[in-house]
Amino acid sequence: MKLGLIAAALLLSAATAQPALAHPAHHPGDVVRAEALPAALWLPGTADARRLTYTSTSATGKPVVVSGTVFVPAGTAPAHGWPVVSWTHGTLGVADNCANSTAGRSQRDVDYLSHWLGAGYAVVASDYEGLGTAGEHPYLNGTSEAHGAIDMVRAARKLVPSLSRRWIAVGQSQGAQAALFVGSIEDRYASELDYRGTIATAPPSKYPQLVAAYKPFGPGGAANPFAVYVLAGLDASYRNFDPARYLTPYGQEVYAKVKTTDCFTDTAIALAGRSADDVYAVDAGEQTHILRLLDRDAEIPITRYREPVFVAQGTTDTVVYPPATTTTVNQLKKAGTKVTYTIYPNTDHNGVVPAATASALAWAADRFR
Repeated sequence: MKLGLIAAALLLSAATAQPALAHPAHHPGDVVRAEALPAALWLPGTADARRLTYTSTSATGKPVVVSGTVFVPAGTAPAHGWPVVSWTHGTLGVADNCANSTAGRSQRDVDYLSHWLGAGYAVVASDYEGLGTAGEHPYLNGTSEAHGAIDMVRAARKLVPSLSRRWIAVGQSQGAQAALFVGSIEDRYASELDYRGTIATAPPSKYPQLVAAYKPFGPGGAANPFAVYVLAGLDASYRNFDPARYLTPYGQEVYAKVKTTDCFTDTAIALAGRSADDVYAVDAGEQTHILRLLDRDAEIPITRYREPVFVAQGTTDTVVYPPATTTTVNQLKKAGTKVTYTIYPNTDHNGVVPAATASALAWAADRFR
């Protein structure tokens, strides 16, 4: 089924320090265009799949068009419709060709999302602002990610009437951070939907702790590909942020490809065997500035979330700093959020997804009863 163009394409505005109010005529979650998803990109257990673009709200509060995918499970929908999982993906890259809705998904994510379909959930998956659509992707900007994930549910329900109002956000890594941002704003941003909770595996947080432990910008040690994407995200969000200032000549070559063609795996290969000093030129003051901006845009909100949260963290994760996750969980609990927290020994960043699958599904089933 194809829908005609029902909303005008919207220009992405560069982010500023403080969000602005959305235009009064802006209707987040309107479908702009929809088309059948190529069969090669379907998840096992899918009965129907569509790629769509839809209206959302940028980090600055302005209208933006975002892309994503809807997967409908096989079988007959329950009386109140298929409950919905809004999947928030981990780091893919910032170039448009990295978007899941056109490039496909990792085997880890295919396996994980297939479990959700098999359990009777529709899966909707935003590509996030600026990834696969006009404008730049503000990597790790939690407000932008959350808007995209929430409006993906709104748009999917307009496209597929068999989807329920009941939904949860489920994410890994960058997507776990996004899912927690969803939990912090869903009641204000989309009160017409029936949100049931957040599942977050390996959510990045407490960036000063992470940087102190892993030294992604050096000095010494191996070059960290995630740090390139942090610079790209800040470049997208702040007009006066100049990534070249923080990169060596080789780092600038890598960065140019990151912005145009290279996805995360390509960047990791390009930096393999390189030291941080080969790529980054970040002194202590500049690192403090980067961390200040990250704290503003990316730090998980510590407040009382209306609905419960499930968090899983592996102890041998070298991407997200495990003690930082524990700190964030403890702060959320103290703020009044109901958190189920499981630590998985000898489990790394990718391994926590399959390790936590059964528990996450059981937790979600309780939320939908």
